[in-house]
Amino acid sequence: MQRMDISTPYGNVSYWDIGDKRNPTIVCFHGLAGNGLYSFGELLPFIKKHFHVIVLDSPGHGKTTAFESEEAYLFSNMAAWLNQILKRIVKGSYYMMGHSWGADVALHFTRYYPKNVLGLVLLDGAFTFPQNQPEMTFTYAYSGWQNYMEQAIYLNKTDIFNEYQTYTQRWDSEKESYVASLFTTRQDGKFELMAATLTVLAIIKAFFAEPFTDAYSFINAPTLLLYASHPLELNEARTKGVSQLVENIEDITIEKIDDSSHMLQWDQPEQIANRLLAWAEKKGSLQFVIDENVIKKE
Repeated sequence: MQRMDISTPYGNVSYWDIGDKRNPTIVCFHGLAGNGLYSFGELLPFIKKHFHVIVLDSPGHGKTTAFESEEAYLFSNMAAWLNQILKRIVKGSYYMMGHSWGADVALHFTRYYPKNVLGLVLLDGAFTFPQNQPEMTFTYAYSGWQNYMEQAIYLNKTDIFNEYQTYTQRWDSEKESYVASLFTTRQDGKFELMAATLTVLAIIKAFFAEPFTDAYSFINAPTLLLYASHPLELNEARTKGVSQLVENIEDITIEKIDDSSHMLQWDQPEQIANRLLAWAEKKGSLQFVIDENVIKKE
């Protein structure tokens, strides 16, 4: 596993390059206020033998420079930015996988730049928030995240971990390291998120300005949605979102991950990897390189 950095007109772009480059490439996008390893670190041990994995830190997250304008975070503009980045770091075709906000990023990218996309994988994103959750008005979502960003200041790492361990059913020291990477230490010794408030709020605006439902009818790539089973209060939104996907995307596979919450790749990483691999094998004749032996999947 190797961290890579490239210089662009917008600043630094940081990403992780994992696995054998002879395998199919899968490009991964993390969720809002996260970073690449925070979102995908638990999943990597189960997929790195089967895929060449690129895990990006998106603009304003991790070690990738933030955009200066709010408009740059619109999904259509993010897609254009990603297209230029992927031309530099990936050769040939690839799968796109995103979690939460990252699922919306991957969805819109596949809409605008379908040529090299072998398949689209959505991890509990791009099908419920905010369009299918009536309570998530723009004012509610925007003010909620604004208040969260103002209050997300912690005295110590223990306080941070006490909050983040509620996001998963399987907490351990490895996840502590992923969570710690989201924060920076202020001059007063307190901890705050590395993602800036401008970045987070611009992304909230993007969710409402460019709805995921607008992109569905343009998706021609095979698509896999893996979604969480908890909380149960979101079942109505999930049902509506699944119906929209089935209605608009011809080649769609949808599977619920039992005993999982929104961080489903933390709760059930092996199950997700198995579902992903089975789907990818089914969708085409793939070649995987494992322990130097080429196994053809027909």
